[in-house]
Amino acid sequence: MKKKLSKKHHYLPRHYLKGFTNNTNGFYIYDKKEDKIFYTSPDAAFFENHLNTVSLPGGGSSDFLEKFYSDIENECWNSLDQIRESNNKIPIDPLDKMNLFLFLLFLHWRLPSNINYAEELTKDFFDKNNKNINYFTLKYNDGKDPPKEVVDVIKNSPAFKKTSKVILPFAPFYEEGWSKRLINNWRFLYAEDEKRWHLVGDNPIVTKGDNDHDSLNCLNEFVFPISGNILLVNTNKPINKDFPPRFVIKFNIAIIERAQRFIACQNKNFLEELLKLYDFHVQHNKTSILITEMFRFLEQ
Repeated sequence: MKKKLSKKHHYLPRHYLKGFTNNTNGFYIYDKKEDKIFYTSPDAAFFENHLNTVSLPGGGSSDFLEKFYSDIENECWNSLDQIRESNNKIPIDPLDKMNLFLFLLFLHWRLPSNINYAEELTKDFFDKNNKNINYFTLKYNDGKDPPKEVVDVIKNSPAFKKTSKVILPFAPFYEEGWSKRLINNWRFLYAEDEKRWHLVGDNPIVTKGDNDHDSLNCLNEFVFPISGNILLVNTNKPINKDFPPRFVIKFNIAIIERAQRFIACQNKNFLEELLKLYDFHVQHNKTSILITEMFRFLEQ
């Protein structure tokens, strides 16, 4: 009997989302499009039907991308859990940082906000002179290069374009010095009261926006919520100090600004107050400076 294709494909994995739930294993979602708040669980949030279903050239469909993501995630979950159990007194194992970096890269290119850009980058594939993607090559079994006509058919096929989002995440690992950044520039910020104050949204890797669609440099500078009480900060100028509670507000407002549609919080009252603050910025046409101000605050 033919195996039925999976349908509900999470772009934010459920295991990751569990780090933002309350004591009933759920959270409150704000829908920017509908302007409403509702309560749900990680199983029913941050997914799209058939997001990773691929139409095959010979006919039929496959969900091999969904399984591929599951395999990658299963390699990373132990490291994510170790970091979530960490504190500011014990150094984090470099291997756990590497696995987290791998998870972040795959997460970046699978987000709905970046999928179209990943597909656009397929036009640059199989170009030996493109240092960003020249690690991925196309050869016949005898080692010879295929003709341009064959390469163009592959690059322009819908199946290959959709598959590009699991090829691009490997690019930074071919760049010399990537591991030094994890050691020297990454900084984990912990909530002093250990409560889950941080929001998560459908575009949770808050970058400066300069290199979001650059396969090598997309994660050079960012702030990312590891859980509701831990943030990962990566800046060009390494951070060597703690930050006051008001930075949590700046980050959360930036998450709301960066989100395309959905934002989650374990506390409804806190979420509502943050939305009021965000609306204030909307009314005064100041949303464009929110992320810039957040990074400026980090760099002071």
